[in-house]
Amino acid sequence: MNDTPPPAAPARRVVTRAPHKTVRVLNLGGCLSAPVECESSFERDFVYRAALCPTVVYIAHQPFALRAKGGRSYTPDFLVRHSDGTEVVVEVKPASRVMSYQTVFDDASAQLNDRGMRFLVLTEAQLRRNKAHRRAALILRYRKTAPPRPSCDAVLRLLREAAAGLRLVDLVAGSRQAQEVVLHLAATKAVYLSPDLPLDDDSIVTLNIDTEQRNAIRTESWFDAEGWGTRAGVDSRPQ
Repeated sequence: MNDTPPPAAPARRVVTRAPHKTVRVLNLGGCLSAPVECESSFERDFVYRAALCPTVVYIAHQPFALRAKGGRSYTPDFLVRHSDGTEVVVEVKPASRVMSYQTVFDDASAQLNDRGMRFLVLTEAQLRRNKAHRRAALILRYRKTAPPRPSCDAVLRLLREAAAGLRLVDLVAGSRQAQEVVLHLAATKAVYLSPDLPLDDDSIVTLNIDTEQRNAIRTESWFDAEGWGTRAGVDSRPQ
């Protein structure tokens, strides 16, 4: 699929799609190539965390409809595109509701697999593990800061000399820059943290360049989740 990303939209624009649904537009310029709609706090938390995955370049809300068994239509929550062109379809659901959709998700997974696409179902267990969603929201606030270019260059220069990354405390001390400079670079995806987005002194910060290490990161590994369905005889559906 090669959908053209939609045009830019005002940050935090609120759209009323139906009387019982409020759609919020997340404009994460500098992090994603286009704004993303969401209809719930779960969806918002997914977008915030997925946006900081080093290989994610585009997220579309309710990208298309699938014709489920029995003729019913099913529209998944998100399509996520990575920098190498690979795509994964993501459904965000509270864990208490997942198994009531088992038949729908089984059918969706089979249809998407036929298209060469993975289908991922995420619950609060993945989205909010160790409160990573809160740290994602905090980091993304730094997109709009504007540290001096020499300050950013000092941080990036130090990371170029450390292929495996550096501890946050060592990066700040070695570059002689404020931690806020590093957070701005993380929010604009020049650098990245580990998937849980830790911000303690020992957190590893890595330069976001095309390396084998970086390109191995996908939506599934970023959320530590497996695709829906059974692979090699092992049930990988959320429990």
